[in-house]
Amino acid sequence: MKWNQVWNELRGDFHRVGQWLILALVLAASLHFIPWGGLPGDLLSVVGFVLVLLVLLVHLLRRIALGGVQLISTARRAADDPIGAAIVFAATVGFMAALLWAGVTLFVRPANAESDLPRGLPANAYQNLPIVMDAKMQFWPDHPMPSALAAQVEQETCITLKSKHCWSERAENRNAKNNNERGVGLGQCTRTDKFDCMAEAKRRYGALLAGWSWDKPYNPMYQSRALVLQDKGLYSSIRGVDDRREQLAMMLVGYNAGPGTLAKRRALCSTKSGCDPARWFGHAELADGKSAKNLPGYSRTAADIAREYPHNILIVRQPRYAFLDRG
Repeated sequence: MKWNQVWNELRGDFHRVGQWLILALVLAASLHFIPWGGLPGDLLSVVGFVLVLLVLLVHLLRRIALGGVQLISTARRAADDPIGAAIVFAATVGFMAALLWAGVTLFVRPANAESDLPRGLPANAYQNLPIVMDAKMQFWPDHPMPSALAAQVEQETCITLKSKHCWSERAENRNAKNNNERGVGLGQCTRTDKFDCMAEAKRRYGALLAGWSWDKPYNPMYQSRALVLQDKGLYSSIRGVDDRREQLAMMLVGYNAGPGTLAKRRALCSTKSGCDPARWFGHAELADGKSAKNLPGYSRTAADIAREYPHNILIVRQPRYAFLDRG
């Protein structure tokens, strides 16, 4: 009989808790919190999660161990005394406020929970942009234009800014027609029958990427490290260019099409009247040899893709992340 009574009381308790959590979700949405935060992933969500569990566990143990103690009738008797009434009122308000706050932090999180980022960025950027910037600070702290690095990730992963894999470490591109091409992650590190970006990065940077493999390619920390280290190496290898924006454009061409393609473009540019090999935009970008065939599985030529890549990053996408350059 006792267990039936405890169970019936617990059912009522869980029903009331559910109502409070629904209220918390509605309140959070009304305060302009962004979409569902999923399982606890930030500090506030963890605190809320633990608080809810503790409240429920303590209440469950009290129901079982002290089932004969009726809190409502006890509270009513205490309320007959002014001091007791004040204690009951404070405890009730405190409990309800704590449960409501726990529900808010458990179910949703602010748009800038990961860092002080502005609103309006792709959803996954709030999780992964700080990771990319951490890699930048660790391996290339004097990056000439951090916004370009963020724009590069957007170019690599975002079919649209609302797409599921935009800014996602699980963004993936497979193209069997182009030498079994497979690109993964924030920088779309690519493996084909002829080239393995990950193997090359691990050969160069060793222990910094030791835990990364094609069996487990989705770690955003390793993806960010590889992207930053590769960009830095390419940027440092470019000679005879004084303008940082032009040098960044050439770095991006090297990342996308390979340093050999960049060298050929600049060499061809140097043979043409009025073409400056120290400048990419309007100069070396036009010295492409006019490749006539589209890449297998693509609707554009390799020359078109190499020309569009720095343009899209530095002109189209970079302004969205200009706030990163102010620090």
